[in-house]
Amino acid sequence: MARLATVDSENKPHLVPVVFVFDGKYYYVPLDEKIKKDKPERLKRVKNIQQNPNVVLLIDEYNEDWNKLRFIMIKGRASLIGKKEQHNELVLEKAHKLLYRKYHQYKKLGIGELCIKIDPEKVITWKNH
Repeated sequence: MARLATVDSENKPHLVPVVFVFDGKYYYVPLDEKIKKDKPERLKRVKNIQQNPNVVLLIDEYNEDWNKLRFIMIKGRASLIGKKEQHNELVLEKAHKLLYRKYHQYKKLGIGELCIKIDPEKVITWKNH
């Protein structure tokens, strides 16, 4: 499970469940083509990132056996990548390949042309062992 936290212009937090991939340096969160009431560019998380790139990505694994609980919290700076610039197009293509490999559902559902890229600044891990 993963959740992405952003902050709006009034410093109010916004938290949404997301899927993600990690390429060894950056985390990528797609703005896929699932049915949404707004276009990806109009989503609150996108607007928040455009105003304030500071985000937190929380990835956790729940287990009924609480000795097996664990999480990783990634504090970083987010940017939006799309197909408008050639450099971003290559990065987006790389993220899409990783997403297709990890989530077979994307073979039927479009990933979209916009993705959130998170550059980690601080990583905190915890496990109950």
